[in-house]
Amino acid sequence: MTTPFTDREVAENRGATPGCTDDLVHLNHAGSSLPPQVVLDAQIGHLRREATIGGYEAAAEAVDRSAAVYDSIATMIGASAKEIARTEHATAAWNAAFWSIPMAPGQRIITHDHDYGANWVAFLRAAEVHGVEIDRVPSDVHGQIDLERLATALEHPDEVALVSLAWIPTSGGLVNPAAQVGALANAAEVPFLLDACQAAGQVEIDVDELGCDFLSATGRKFLRGPRGTGFLYARESILDRVTPSHPDHHGADWVSMDRFEYADGARRFEYWEHDHAGWLGLGAAVDHALELDIARVHATIDERAEQLRRGLDDAGMTVQDTGVERCGIVTSTHRSLSPAEVADRLTKASINVSTTMLGSARADLEPRGLTSMVRMSVHCTTTSDEIDRTLDVLRSL
Repeated sequence: MTTPFTDREVAENRGATPGCTDDLVHLNHAGSSLPPQVVLDAQIGHLRREATIGGYEAAAEAVDRSAAVYDSIATMIGASAKEIARTEHATAAWNAAFWSIPMAPGQRIITHDHDYGANWVAFLRAAEVHGVEIDRVPSDVHGQIDLERLATALEHPDEVALVSLAWIPTSGGLVNPAAQVGALANAAEVPFLLDACQAAGQVEIDVDELGCDFLSATGRKFLRGPRGTGFLYARESILDRVTPSHPDHHGADWVSMDRFEYADGARRFEYWEHDHAGWLGLGAAVDHALELDIARVHATIDERAEQLRRGLDDAGMTVQDTGVERCGIVTSTHRSLSPAEVADRLTKASINVSTTMLGSARADLEPRGLTSMVRMSVHCTTTSDEIDRTLDVLRSL
């Protein structure tokens, strides 16, 4: 097994992160993590160049560093650089992939009850626009996607437009068996869109092992990059089967008055205008994660999350996480206080947490009779003392 970071190494990780202080406990990494100094340096340094010499000129000066970000992301997920597209956030990446997939009236979109609220809105809109149906594969007894039911849903692949899965959902500690879902989708030759919003930076990613045709991710969560950054992976072999829905003259070349040609590879999903400083900051975040070793980051997150779950039961909280494999997102409810009240008490104690609301995870929470949950999320900068401090506050409630 991979060894978690030692206390000394955690202290070193914290020392490289300006937001890690004794005055604040940050347990909201699934929302927006605390960036390391190298990310700030990359981002602020470029903004200063833009202010000093001009935006176009600063971009030209940084063209090699900007190109290197594609290589870094490709290294992190086991892809090639031409399969990476820059996006402004995970939803933009996911939508770029989703709306490129052909859909015919009567075809089904196969998904799991844990898919994210923004994705569900897209499913509903596709039902309005294309006449497709939403096929909800339920959870098994462990709370993860039921693979046997998925296999049955894929028995007639011509009837299926795509399989969509949230690898690590926003609404709990679940880690879905994405590679097994990919194997089933690949065997049926159905496009597989994987939402890795909460996975990137938290777990190791190998797109070949996962079997995904598309993978969407953000910078601001476990990657510890800037807000307003993200990326899309598009497998080269899927590109002939899909059509970007809103190309511009960066994602496509205007070759004559009445014709355009899509750019090579995943860049066809990009737009020309973007946050250059944010993109460079994202590259710095990816490089930093690779330097730390994401396998060890993962092991440390698991260790802290399990420590938190064990302590919550003794602190008057009920852990609501599901799944065989669980992650650094820990959700819970209090026996008498609302999640909003618990979050407010923790905030007053300088402990950052979040709440998962019904509108983000209705298909998961509604059947369980839940309207919201307290969401705490740890990282490789989280200390055991911070967990204990949080549990002490919860006990005092």
